[in-house]
Amino acid sequence: MDEYLSTPQHLRGARGADKMAPPSPSSSSVTGSVTDMPGTDALTQMSADLAAISANMLTRGDKTALISELRTVIREEIAAVRRDLTALEQRVDELEEHRLHTTHHQQAADLATTRQGNILLELRRQVEDLDNRGRRNNIRVRGLPESDDESPRELLTGLFAQLLGEDAPPEIPMERAHRALRGPRSDGQPRDMICCLTSFQQKDAIMRAARAQRSIAYMDSQVMLFQDLSSLTLDARRALKPLTTMLREKRIPYKWGFPFSLQAKIDNRWHTLRWPNDVPRFLQSAGLPHIHIQNWILENPPARPTGPYPAAENLLGGRAAPPPRRRGGPDGPEE
Repeated sequence: MDEYLSTPQHLRGARGADKMAPPSPSSSSVTGSVTDMPGTDALTQMSADLAAISANMLTRGDKTALISELRTVIREEIAAVRRDLTALEQRVDELEEHRLHTTHHQQAADLATTRQGNILLELRRQVEDLDNRGRRNNIRVRGLPESDDESPRELLTGLFAQLLGEDAPPEIPMERAHRALRGPRSDGQPRDMICCLTSFQQKDAIMRAARAQRSIAYMDSQVMLFQDLSSLTLDARRALKPLTTMLREKRIPYKWGFPFSLQAKIDNRWHTLRWPNDVPRFLQSAGLPHIHIQNWILENPPARPTGPYPAAENLLGGRAAPPPRRRGGPDGPEE
């Protein structure tokens, strides 16, 4: 650096011939101080670093090749993404078509199931009505003492003659008379006695005479007479017992209809309830508060199998559950 900062020999004489003043002592001191600066080595190192960086910098050709390679890679990636999107689009179209087909099939199946359900309900109602019509001449008697050597016809003939009084015929023809088809009750109470009269007019006269008496005593026992009904009708009446209790409390007249229905007279108009889904409308029209009514069709399956196959408990080797006990009252007798 001294050789670059100091004045050459051939210029020293010329400088003295110039009109400029000779260098002052202060200028020579500045020159010496620059020469002796400690940052000179740092400047040299920086110059070397800059030279190394310039040597390692990419040339224009290198940059062009790198950009071309990047473009190629990006094009390939975009092409792969487009292929995946095309495949996904086709798959989505297939899924949407399949879903549409499944929806149409499900709607058709739901409609067919609803129709079949309505048909089954109507068939159930017809079977129930046929069963009740087959029991039209039946009378169910509760409370008659039970013994091993009893004669059902003689017991019932004496009871009916007592009810009819002077109007009793010399003989009351019966097609059949027997105890309820079940084993003896565990509580010791006598089983119901069921008879089928050959004349409906005679059966109706006996039932009217029984309703006219508040209490019937026969053979030192309190006896009750009921219309013999099918198990389906008894299930429905049992489910509607909270409703009939409320109707009696509010002194609203009601009656049972056949095929099964509950009819109540409100504001000189008869309102009819036939199915479980009729309950909300019936309560609203009657001005009654909401009460829970069991769905006697869905929530109360038959306690015993009605076909040739045994119950599920018997198939598994277990003991079948006993049928529910039916209690007598204004809504129906015990089975």
